[in-house]
Amino acid sequence: MISAIHTAFSGLAAFGKQIEVVAHNIANVNTDGFKKSKTEFVEIPSGGVLPVVEKDDSSGPTVLRDTNGNQTMVELSNVDLGEEAVQQILAQRSFEANLQTLRAGDALLGSILDIKK
Repeated sequence: MISAIHTAFSGLAAFGKQIEVVAHNIANVNTDGFKKSKTEFVEIPSGGVLPVVEKDDSSGPTVLRDTNGNQTMVELSNVDLGEEAVQQILAQRSFEANLQTLRAGDALLGSILDIKK
């Protein structure tokens, strides 16, 4: 039972980090040259997952921009809002599932303690 609670806490931390990364990407969607980050999850031997944040170095679209009479090629961010919205929803639902697991584990432990009284 304790391992299930540990795994749920691990999931909360991991998906909380993913929500943070997605929010950072969305906040910088209009920042020229910004490179989005993505979260990968690594299983740890004791149970649960560890979030690993990696930068996606793929190039964003380039546009010709006129600045003070000079035309220059500018790379835009490589953030895809559609992809980020999907990642946000997945992370939120996974966070909620881990929270529900934690609540169920807490209730079960409470019941076990009540039985022992």
